[in-house]
Amino acid sequence: MYTINYDAGLNRVTVKVSEINKDNVNQYIEDFQKELEKVKPGFTGLTDLSEGKLFTMDVAEKLSPLGELSVQKGLTKWAYYTGSAVSKLQMKRMFGEVVDSFEKMEDAEEFLRN
Repeated sequence: MYTINYDAGLNRVTVKVSEINKDNVNQYIEDFQKELEKVKPGFTGLTDLSEGKLFTMDVAEKLSPLGELSVQKGLTKWAYYTGSAVSKLQMKRMFGEVVDSFEKMEDAEEFLRN
């Protein structure tokens, strides 16, 4: 349903989501927090939601604190590759100015490099 990886060379957390729902959201939060223990200040993040389903309201509420937690750990930029205008709106609502959403993976990666 999802994968979370930390690349020490890039100092980047990469997440690929196919579905996070009420059955696995708590496990996702736990797994995400474990990856955050590895990051160095100034890290970036990239989430691929291109094949993912939109989050339900209750799941979105549970995930929202992860944005602030990431900032506390030293997040500088987080890019979402969504391919969906609705998903872009949902990410903006959940994480505010911490994230930027892109409809092309190349654009998301370029944003993180600059």
